[in-house]
Amino acid sequence: MSPDSIARRGRRPGDLRVVVRRPTKLPRTLGAPALFAASYGNVGSSIYYALGVTAAFALGLTPLALILAGGIFVTTALNYAEGTAAIPHAGGSSSFARRAFNDPIGFIVGWVQLLNYMATVSISAYFAISYLGVFGKYVPLFQLFKTSDVWHVGATVVLIAFLIVINIVGIQESSALNLALAMIDLVTQFALVILGLFVLLRIDVVLSNIQHLGVAPTWGNFLASISIAMVTYTGIETISNLSEEAKNPGRSVPRATYAVIIAVLFVAAFLPTIGLSVFPVHLVDGVYVTDLATKYKGDPVAGIVMGFNKVSQTLAVWAGIWVGFLAFTILLIATNAGLIGISRLSYSLAGAEMLPKSFAALHPRFKTPYVWIVVFGILAAMLVLPGILVGGKEIDLMSAVYSLAATFAFCSAHLSVMRLRFVEPELYRPYRMPFNIRFGRDSVPVLSLVGALAIGTVFTQLLFQNISNSTWIYLGWLALGVLSWVVYQKYRKHPLWEPLEVPPPPDREIEHLPPAPMPQIARYKHGRRIPAHAAATPQRVRPHRRSWRVGWELYWKRHGNVRGALIVAVFAAVSGLAVWLDLSSFDPFGPGLGWSPGIVLVALIAAYLLNRGHLEQ
Repeated sequence: MSPDSIARRGRRPGDLRVVVRRPTKLPRTLGAPALFAASYGNVGSSIYYALGVTAAFALGLTPLALILAGGIFVTTALNYAEGTAAIPHAGGSSSFARRAFNDPIGFIVGWVQLLNYMATVSISAYFAISYLGVFGKYVPLFQLFKTSDVWHVGATVVLIAFLIVINIVGIQESSALNLALAMIDLVTQFALVILGLFVLLRIDVVLSNIQHLGVAPTWGNFLASISIAMVTYTGIETISNLSEEAKNPGRSVPRATYAVIIAVLFVAAFLPTIGLSVFPVHLVDGVYVTDLATKYKGDPVAGIVMGFNKVSQTLAVWAGIWVGFLAFTILLIATNAGLIGISRLSYSLAGAEMLPKSFAALHPRFKTPYVWIVVFGILAAMLVLPGILVGGKEIDLMSAVYSLAATFAFCSAHLSVMRLRFVEPELYRPYRMPFNIRFGRDSVPVLSLVGALAIGTVFTQLLFQNISNSTWIYLGWLALGVLSWVVYQKYRKHPLWEPLEVPPPPDREIEHLPPAPMPQIARYKHGRRIPAHAAATPQRVRPHRRSWRVGWELYWKRHGNVRGALIVAVFAAVSGLAVWLDLSSFDPFGPGLGWSPGIVLVALIAAYLLNRGHLEQ
């Protein structure tokens, strides 16, 4: 019997009745508005802190960096919409990878996602306290948050602890709070953009900010700024993690996704442009800077509304108060959404037996995965503690850690959804992303392929740039995840690795038949007499062959020696050219490894997966 079954005696002696217990499931209570609110509370709130940290790298090209990152966000959001509508389970890209590939890859993706959510909780709570500094002239305690790193970090930890309690109480309460605050924030951001376009925008100042291309910013910093700008679009996985609680995932998930795309892109396209009109790039001690990335790095939107002083000082004061209050509340939503993502993702991993199943237990009263909420909530609070020592550099550190984890998860989601088109072509997909090319027994989603290549490029650029030692934190967390997987699988006595897919059909393999058995002996098996014709049929024992060897042999048989060698040579030549250009002095992003490993590696993985998908028709 399974662990979820219990044995009970029947009415007569010797009878045994097995009662199977169904595992407790999360209730489906969320509609499209609630999904939109939870996601926008995370995505829309990011502009309150991503604007300053992106401007620190992109300077006058900050609007362009956010627009390019927004293009990547669109491909990722539509990719998640297809995957989530087809597989409405908590876990996001981890669930996609587990379904498309195998459990080890799904676990690694999920483990990196946990770092992603912890960074989201930390940075959102940290900036929520920063915006309370707007009220420092009215409340002396809030002034301490702005001037003292110890008080700032302490208040951040208290805020995270409060939201841990809220999430243990239940999703319905926190979703109602998210919906109300997200709608107010959406209206406020649109009002700021529209008012700023008429009052603050100066095209001549915006154009003057981009006169020093290659110097302010350098091309390497600009490419890194695109990676950092991905922080602006954090939270799209929130919809995936809540899909298991959605009433109708096939309809509500795509609707919520499109609403988030429209709302976020509108704000991200215009608000940075207005900000650079208020705080243009200027030279200080031989270095080009903008006040948006220095003086107002902790509260950039509050700094932008200070520009209303040119029109009315009263308007600037009240706009600053309102933005400070609203930024705090919406960042509160983002912190809460990060904790929701942590709890649902860990619940999914434990339910799939990738983490100890006891941790997936729901609270007996509130029906929430309270154990993981507490564990990873505490870890997220610990991620803020270095801010006591490094001060403002904590912002760069948390942003870079988030960007590394998010780009890894997003790239895996693109490849997984593309892979699922061929692994499970009959899977019911209520929504399919546009722009598909027929290939094999299904089609290649162009947006997934383009998004994966773009994200792979910015991921390795950020990895090699190692902003505030974020690369070492990311690699350390990844190594800890691999070690945890090995230890847990050894404890369960399960294999560490599984093949990426079911082995090819028998007719593709070389058969080695054993010698025929003696008829009289073969007719008796396990004490039963079997027909003579069945006994004469030998049992076929096929040797185990590794899937990569079978795939390699099939590749050459399908394309032939000449065509196959030409394909390999072209790919090797293009990859070598990309690496050479990346290392040469001709690369505008700097002489050193950066973007080329990502694009080469992702292209190789995509080509491998597409080749296997075409062979399986």
